[in-house]
Amino acid sequence: MGLATAATAADVAADALLRQHSALQARLQASPFGEALVLDSHEQADSLSGEVHAELPVPIGRLQALFASGAAMCEMLLLHLNVRGCRARGVVGSEPIVLLVGPKQLDTAALLHRMAYRAKVDVAGTDVARLTLSAGTGPLGTRDHRIAIEAVAIEPARSFVRLSYAYGFGLTGRAAMKTYLATAGRTKIGFSLEASAEGERQPVRGARAALERNVMRYHLALLAYAQVEGDPGGERTEARLRRWFELTERHAPQLHEVPLDDYLRGKRQDFARAVPEGR
Repeated sequence: MGLATAATAADVAADALLRQHSALQARLQASPFGEALVLDSHEQADSLSGEVHAELPVPIGRLQALFASGAAMCEMLLLHLNVRGCRARGVVGSEPIVLLVGPKQLDTAALLHRMAYRAKVDVAGTDVARLTLSAGTGPLGTRDHRIAIEAVAIEPARSFVRLSYAYGFGLTGRAAMKTYLATAGRTKIGFSLEASAEGERQPVRGARAALERNVMRYHLALLAYAQVEGDPGGERTEARLRRWFELTERHAPQLHEVPLDDYLRGKRQDFARAVPEGR
């Protein structure tokens, strides 16, 4: 792609995000989250998707640096409770980002599922950045996993971000989700409100709720990583872990799973865990 074409693509991407930011102003200003954040989710017969639009107190350059670095992306993704290992080398896009995902318990390494995400930085302009991660297969019979993060500068130290997360499932995935929702996920809720049988507005449950919890955790991982300045590693890793936990506790009814000490102990193991080259 020539320089002129790349510049045009960046301008188009930035303009699209800024138009979206403008269109969402009423919802962002009236957000029930107490900050400029909107969460939406969608459930189809064979797929789930969700997205967070938010204004972040983070300069666009910090997000661009994150998207370009495999080490930084691993540290950001590992903040998520259910990401139990990560391997990425060099510049993002040069090779897959490989994750181990699975239950939050500390003694279930045998249940971890290896996912190889193709990574692509689609746009990298002065005021805009876009990253996509896609994997053909996932745990429990899921497929077509996709995480996309788009960001545009709205002020020198603020960015507007859209983070979307989606995956599909067949009969196996549907059965696994049904089992989860009847057991460990039975009492868990999401963020969206829907009318109950009695006509009252209550938090969504079921598969949409699970999807909403996941997309919010990824969004908060992005925020926690970007709010702590500096390269990955050392004291900055510890600060990001503590920041992610603090952010999730603001949404404890949906996101609280373990005490801080258990989270930190598990994550120190996850950061040290070797990720196999293949199955």
